[in-house]
Amino acid sequence: MRISNAPSAPCWADLSTPEPAAAHRFYGALFGWETWVVPDPAAGGYGVFQLGGAAVGGVGPTAAEDRPAAWLPYFQSAGADAVTARVEGNGGTVTLGPEDVLEQGRMALCADPTGAAFGVWQPRERPGFGVANEPGSFCWFELAARDTARPKDFYAAVFGWASRSRPFGAGGSEYTEWTVSDQPFGGMAPMSGAFPPSVRAHWLVYVAVDDCDAAAARCARQGGDVLVPPTTVEPGRFSVLADPQGAVFAVLAFGALSDLGRGA
Repeated sequence: MRISNAPSAPCWADLSTPEPAAAHRFYGALFGWETWVVPDPAAGGYGVFQLGGAAVGGVGPTAAEDRPAAWLPYFQSAGADAVTARVEGNGGTVTLGPEDVLEQGRMALCADPTGAAFGVWQPRERPGFGVANEPGSFCWFELAARDTARPKDFYAAVFGWASRSRPFGAGGSEYTEWTVSDQPFGGMAPMSGAFPPSVRAHWLVYVAVDDCDAAAARCARQGGDVLVPPTTVEPGRFSVLADPQGAVFAVLAFGALSDLGRGA
């Protein structure tokens, strides 16, 4: 990811979980994150994961106990209200907001036409990531969708993203790389038959690590699951993991020749 905390680029990610305290322990052991819980009762127990004192992402309780644990990416905007109008005007839905979050900023929760959820953040006191693209912080954001044509048009209209494609796997599939100001920050992969029909389109957040295999092994030791074992790809080596509450995320160790890990 070569751009973040800029208009239309990724600026935050947070975890909704039915067991925040367990998440604090798991991610602390996995990535060395510390958690600062916002003391204001109005924050509802929301916390900030930190690495070396810099904000990595957020964590808070699910809205209801039966909601699954999940990571959610946020994209920056100078005007959340204008973005949500474009979301609805281009076939997406707004599920929450826009609304002010204390004095920190203004947010909205949305879904694209394929059902993939994402957030919009209009910064005020909190700009977003305090650290990104370093080991232990977020480095890539990837949409998995069965219909890859509609998201291209949707995100171009809503955020102004450009895209470029390259061959992906067998069968003539393509991988789409998203860019803002010609700087890549994420991608889109077609959902294969390996995904059960019940799994809808979704965003997958990636955390940079020095050693993918070691991170996957730590995840398993801490009670998480290794959904995709460490695998070598063009940018480096990645693995898809799940925490003990079921929230899915990925880790990525950039290869020595990859330029995606520079300049964020």
